[in-house]
This record gives sequence, C-alpha cells and structure tokens, in this order.
Amino acid sequence: MLGMLTKQHKILIGVLAAQLVLVLVMMSRGSETSAKKAEPLVPSFDAAKVTKIAVYAKDGAKPTVELAKRGASWVVASAFDYPASADKASELLTSVAKLAAAAPIATQASHHKQLHVDDADFERKLVIAIDGHDTTLYVGGPAGSRRTAVRLGGDANVYAVTGLDAWTIGQTPHDWVDPSYVKVVKDELAKVTIARGDRTAALDRDGDHWKVEIDGKPIELAAGETLDTAAIDRVIEGARTIDLAAPADPKRDASKPTATITLTKKASGAGSAATSVVDVIADGDRYWVHDRAQPHAVVVDKARLDAVVELARETIVKKPPEPAPAKDEAPKERGR
Repeated sequence: MLGMLTKQHKILIGVLAAQLVLVLVMMSRGSETSAKKAEPLVPSFDAAKVTKIAVYAKDGAKPTVELAKRGASWVVASAFDYPASADKASELLTSVAKLAAAAPIATQASHHKQLHVDDADFERKLVIAIDGHDTTLYVGGPAGSRRTAVRLGGDANVYAVTGLDAWTIGQTPHDWVDPSYVKVVKDELAKVTIARGDRTAALDRDGDHWKVEIDGKPIELAAGETLDTAAIDRVIEGARTIDLAAPADPKRDASKPTATITLTKKASGAGSAATSVVDVIADGDRYWVHDRAQPHAVVVDKARLDAVVELARETIVKKPPEPAPAKDEAPKERGR
C-alpha cells in the first residue's frame, strides 16, 4: 500500500510529522516554564516605606491622582490634601508587594504596545516612591485567565500576574476617598433648617412626622391641600446624607452662600443638642459644599441637593386634584 502513495501524500505526511515534533517541543518547554518557581516582580518592596503614589490613566502624560503619606495617614495631594482611604492605599500596595511571576510572556519592546504596557500606551501607570526612589509599573490588558500583563519601567520583560489589574486602580480622586461627606443617623436628627438669603424653611421632628415652617410660620393648608410626605423625606435624606462627587477647594469664599443647611441632633443626656452647619454654593451643574466643622470641602451633583436647597411651600404641598367635569358638560374643543 505504501507503494501507492503519491508525492503529495508524502509531503502531507512530512508536514504532519513536523507539526507533531513542534507540539512536543512546545509541551516540553511549557513544563519547564511551569516548573520554574515564581519570584517577586518587585524584590524587597516594603509597602510601609512608600511615601507617594502617582496614578496615570490610560495613555496619560500626567497623573490623574497623586497620593501622599502625611504621618500615618494618606491624602489625595492632587485634590486639596483630601483624606484618602487608608484601606484602598494599603490594598494597592499589598497587591504590588505580592506580584510574582516565573518566566516572562514577552521579552521584546515590539510586544509592549500589543500588551498595553508601553511607555506611552498603557492601561494604567503607577509611579511609587520609596526613600526618594521611584518604581514604575505599567499595568496592561488581560494576559490569560485572570492574569494581567505588567512591566517594570526600564525593563523589557513583560509578565502575566494575578492580584492586580487596571480596572481596580482608581483613576480619579473620588476612587480613593470615602464618598460620605455629611452623614447623620436619621433617628438622631431632630431638626433641619435651610436658610436662603432672608428666607428660611425648617423641618422639626414631631414623633414619626415632621412639622414644617416657612419663614418662622407653620404651613397653613388650604381646603384639599396635603403635605407631600415623600417630598419631605427626600429633603431629610438629602440633608443628612451628602456624598461627594469630588474634593473641592476649602478656601473658597463662602460669605454669601446660596443656602446654609443646619442639622440639629437630639440632645443626649444632660448635654446640649449638637449641630452641623453646612454652606452650599451653586456652581454650574454642581454645588460647592463645606461643613464648617471640617477642614475640607467637596462638590456635589446638583440633583442630590436640589430638593434641600429649593425647599419651599410649593415643593412640599400637594394641590387638590382638579374637579371632574360634569357628566352633562360638553368637552371643550381643542384650540379654544
């Protein structure tokens, strides 16, 4: 039967044999690589000695976030030294310290762009300062199952690592701070007062309900009118829980605020009732907000505070429904 093989058949058999040899070689290399012990990517990295972290967003030439150590605490140095989350900074540095890999997945600069770990083409770039020396990490795209391509600055080798990826490295100040700026427990809140120029509105707790006063006088309801309890709840929630969109300049002139919100807590024991005074200034599609008891200020999306700042009789009183037309009354013609 072998004598019946044509020249084309012999060529195909030779190609198949060559492919089998190549597979065996690759398998042997793979077993050697897997047998190699993973080693730390950043040897002798000491997270406790880190003093600065700069985060560059995708392909950015300048950092979008700069964190700095102030004593034992972290601040967002690029955002008015707003307090940063110690847990978030620690989580990132712990991940960097644990980075380990065996053989590189690429060793030539020509592959850096493809893996998004090039000097100018990356998903994230980290510059970490320790004792005045910078360590640069380029964090790229996926490199296998649950692995990310990472390259050390100045090194051509690219490694596939676990425990760190670009999408968990925050690229804005908001990603690194506690978003809650003002937070008062609802059951502890006794009164909310909103002052706008020479006008005031106040919500005073009365058991499970809230009494409303406008310019120092209780709201008088006309026939058929009712208080909109859902609107009142929105005012209470908006005033007692203020979440930031971003840190802001605390030195801004607040002598003429758009509104001032005063939150009064219930008195505890023999002590007097604690209050928080919050100044609000309209600024485009946001509000600049400063709690006078805090050294830091924030900006807040307008939608989160509009119900509070614009509190007035017409926003919390429901008008009676329009009377239904009489059965024998002819409907009005359109356009008349």
